[in-house]
Amino acid sequence: MSVILDTPRREPARRRRVAVVVVAVLSVAVVLYFVPAYLAPGADSRVGIRENVPIHLPFLVVHAVTSGIALLVGPFQFFGSIRRNHPKVHRVIGRVYLLAGILPGSLTGIVVAVLTTAGPIAIVTFTLLDIFWFYSALRAYRAVRARDFAAHERWMLRNMAATFAAVMLRIYLGLFIVAQLPLLEGYYGGDFEALFDNAYLGSIVASVVLNLAFMEIYLRRRGTGGRLEATA
Repeated sequence: MSVILDTPRREPARRRRVAVVVVAVLSVAVVLYFVPAYLAPGADSRVGIRENVPIHLPFLVVHAVTSGIALLVGPFQFFGSIRRNHPKVHRVIGRVYLLAGILPGSLTGIVVAVLTTAGPIAIVTFTLLDIFWFYSALRAYRAVRARDFAAHERWMLRNMAATFAAVMLRIYLGLFIVAQLPLLEGYYGGDFEALFDNAYLGSIVASVVLNLAFMEIYLRRRGTGGRLEATA
């Protein structure tokens, strides 16, 4: 009987554990695939650059690298085994995430967002994302300094949702391109660049709005706890 009663409690924990592992794997994969291109000598950009603005590429490189650090270490903050059994490691990961990732990544990201060549909707979306990225990290830091660990966790979950938008953007981009391919000849007149631009803009908005909306729904459904951790 105890096993039967305990099963409903195990299932959500198992799903959360799987979710954290999937987030970690996808985050590491995106970092390893995209960030090294910005570290090579004479690094080129994977997005449009304003050639008449000399600071655009350097800021983009710094943003890509520091955001990559945040994406690389961020998911490991939510592994329960690290948090419970190795609290010092958890604190080190948190400091690296905030100081080497979020702080420089969000500030350079605002500059990169304003300079993006993807249009006004992308400018507004990216700018708001970077502002929220910084703000949620600040709220999480203040909460942990006040030893309000429940609030700290909630704000870190929101912050990680913003961080993970970088992964979802690329997933949505592939899906939106594939979904529009039947329209390439008829609607786009064979212009794949126009198709790509629409897919890219849609993926920007979707990755930000849906990630943050999903996290708010998740936190509201779980109440003040909102724990998302892996015990492995």
